[in-house]
This record gives sequence, structure tokens and C-alpha cells, in this order.
Amino acid sequence: MSSTPQAIVFRPASEEDCAHLALLADMATRRLTSFLWGRLAEPGQSAFEVGRNIIRNDETHYMHFRNWRVAEHQGQIVGALNGYVIPALVGSASAPGDVATPLNELKATAAGTWYISVAAIYPEHQGRGFGKLLLAEAESIARSAQNDRLTLMVGSFNERAHRLYRQQGFREWDRRPFSPFPGSDEPGEWILMVKDVE
Repeated sequence: MSSTPQAIVFRPASEEDCAHLALLADMATRRLTSFLWGRLAEPGQSAFEVGRNIIRNDETHYMHFRNWRVAEHQGQIVGALNGYVIPALVGSASAPGDVATPLNELKATAAGTWYISVAAIYPEHQGRGFGKLLLAEAESIARSAQNDRLTLMVGSFNERAHRLYRQQGFREWDRRPFSPFPGSDEPGEWILMVKDVE
């Protein structure tokens, strides 16, 4: 197999992509996103229904579909990218002990950077270099936004992703303990990684 990634095409996401985006967001966050969506669900409502509705309809939310780039290969969705500039956080966005608290603390550290919230490739399309192309697209977006720092978070338990990010020039900035939740990975740490954009 060639070490050169096969071509993928990036396009802005649309309303029709929202189910894909909800699933890819949950894959990238190792089930954390659907856990948080589930806390917002009404009785009988699926966590993914909540997530799809947020992505499709909440224009103020960073997960809104207009903040996504979809990756296609041969006309098929293979993955997607979501990112934004982390605003300066005032106060605590979550209660002490909440599963999101370590992430919010790390985001506060990275305020002002262009943050990769989601970079995910469907399993059947992994191992073909598409993840590297997602990261290159994120770097291009950050550069276009005149932002000189790119950040992301990865769990210490996600060794494959951690290795990819290091190979692509990201370095560790800070860590916080991972707070387990029902169905989550084993305890570990959230790792904030950063890359300077030239």
C-alpha cells in the first residue's frame, strides 16, 4: 500500500449531513458527546436525537453544522472535522466533579487557539491516510483565520490517535485526570496538545 494518502475532498457540511456529524462527534469523543446529550434528553428521546437537533438547529452552538467540514472519498462521506476559536472562558462552565470539568479547564488554558473539537474517520476508511488530511485541513483553516496555534484533546487511552497527533507535529501542553462515566474508557488522562501554525 502506498504511504501517500488517497485524495479526499472537503466541503462545507449541510443539514442533510447532521446524522453523520452526530455519529462522528461521538466517535471522536469516545462516547462523551452522547453521554452529555443524553443528560438533555426528554423521556423516550434518544441522545442522538438531541445531538442531531443541536447540530442541525442551534446556530449559536459550536457543533452547528456550519462549523463542520465533511470529508468525502469517491462521493462517499468518510469523516468530518469540527473546530472553532476557543473563547476566553469566564467562570466555570461545569460543576466540580462533572465529567466535562477537566476538558473545560484545559480549554481555558488554550483560549484563543483554533481548537479541533472533532476529527473523525469512519473505521472502514481508517488506515488510508485520511486522518492526516483532516489535520492538514484544520491547519489550513487556522492559517486562513490568521490563528497561529492549533489545539486538540486526546485521551491517554486512545494510543492510536495520540501517536498520529505526535507524528503530525503536535506536542503535549497540559493534562487533567479523565472522569469516567457509564460506558466510557478506563480511567486515564485528557491530554491537551498544541501545534504552531506557520
